[in-house]
Amino acid sequence: MTTDLRTRHDADIAETSLDAFFGVTFPALVQRNAQHLHPWLGTRQLPDLTFQCGDRHWRLSQRNGGVVAAPGAAATGPCVKLDEEEFSGLVNDQYTPMTFLVGGTLNMERGGIGELLDWWLVLRALIDARTIGCAAPLDFPGLDGQPLDLRHGFHPDDAIEQMRHFLQTAGFLHIKGLFSEQEMTAISADIDANQHKYQEGDNKSWWATTKSGERRLVRLQAFDQLSQPTAALLQDPRFLRLGDITGDGHRHSGLAGNAIEALIKPLDVVKGISDLPWHKDCSLGRHSYECCSLTVGVSITGAGPDSGQLRVIAGSHRVLMWPSLISDADAQGLPIIDLPTQTGDVTLHLSCTHHMAQAPTARERRVLYTSFRLPHAADAAGRAARERISRSREAAYKNVSQ
Repeated sequence: MTTDLRTRHDADIAETSLDAFFGVTFPALVQRNAQHLHPWLGTRQLPDLTFQCGDRHWRLSQRNGGVVAAPGAAATGPCVKLDEEEFSGLVNDQYTPMTFLVGGTLNMERGGIGELLDWWLVLRALIDARTIGCAAPLDFPGLDGQPLDLRHGFHPDDAIEQMRHFLQTAGFLHIKGLFSEQEMTAISADIDANQHKYQEGDNKSWWATTKSGERRLVRLQAFDQLSQPTAALLQDPRFLRLGDITGDGHRHSGLAGNAIEALIKPLDVVKGISDLPWHKDCSLGRHSYECCSLTVGVSITGAGPDSGQLRVIAGSHRVLMWPSLISDADAQGLPIIDLPTQTGDVTLHLSCTHHMAQAPTARERRVLYTSFRLPHAADAAGRAARERISRSREAAYKNVSQ
């Protein structure tokens, strides 16, 4: 098994138009890959979906157990308006419907995001030859053939082969006590000492409003530039070895000018993004170019069900499903795992693994987040695309916080 799920490279992108894709490419994809729509498609009846680019319209319909495309607009059902670049990017997995939603550019004349996401699954299944949902229950065998204990926490000196297999199979990993309480106390003190250096609108911080009306700093970007202990952590062999766990050559790589972020998760947030609902880190696009990257959370404080703990859907990196906007009931029968941590623990999850953070109710949480990426995923085109995705996330934050 591997965590390298990439099937495309930026150099291979071929721009396409509405007419070229639905008139020529789509029928061939249906003929070749229709089996990847089942059994998921047989459990629902999708409304007709109209794509509009300028004055051109094509409609998708579910017919006779399959799907067809025809020129012209449907009389009913959802209608999404995209420009040619957006449509080509959607086909080429540069964007998803979530890109337009969180960026504030989603333009639907009729219908809602859920209907568009269902049809997006159809497109991805046909284009990428991936089966939608769980055609059969997923299993989680250990190296010994026995079922994995999905709530198992590893220790830093455990065998890397055991950690690798768990991560590849389950999509996440919990390592206990990688860093000391003293190290985390020093980083927490730096958060307190440097908060005044962040201001709303500085493009390097996120803010939220609590029930009392207080504006709280919740995300401190490029924190290694202000905290020597945090900068030292990024060079620590204990940290750098995390990239070796996958066996796929992951290396540490943050966004330009933002190698690592410190997050504060306060109580009683009523406005702004602090505790994210279920999502995949590739929910805004580029799954087939960059997945799986490896997201690392370093617990400055411990976390439990009442203090902002991470939750994951085990095996969701192996399933084509909505990339966001799901509830616990939409987990496709996959196990939902809570990841309580102690100070100094580390959590890792793959970019395709559904995860969320519970809102703290008893005490706030502090955590560092950064990522490792696959080799060759940091070329100029990839960096530019990640910066675009980062801007989309920033736009989503501003939309929610205003």
